[in-house]
Amino acid sequence: MLSLIAAVLLVLVGLFHSVLGGQRLIAPIVAREDLPAILGSRTMSRVTLKAGWHLLTVMWFALAAILVLDQLAVAEFRQLTLGVLGGTFVFCGVMALILSRGKHLSWAFFFPIGGILLWQAALA
Repeated sequence: MLSLIAAVLLVLVGLFHSVLGGQRLIAPIVAREDLPAILGSRTMSRVTLKAGWHLLTVMWFALAAILVLDQLAVAEFRQLTLGVLGGTFVFCGVMALILSRGKHLSWAFFFPIGGILLWQAALA
């Protein structure tokens, strides 16, 4: 039961983080005229900040899913955990690649991490 409570709390904090933090912290930061240019432009700085902020929430949702699997005492816990993490890293890689148009190189790390984890899940 405690893992389910922790999972619900993770989902709630993720929602508050994305919605309220996005509005009250990230939006004012990316609206600044003196925002430094990252990856060649202020637009890319804004995209990088917003994407990083919201991808943290995606990771929290993945952890919540793992906690639910733990609570349910799923027989394939290791395989499913690796699958959830692998899929999450691939998703983050896709988002980084699309949103930055390949300029932010996090995708070059997220894809191999996701692939390795999904491969391990398939072998488990």
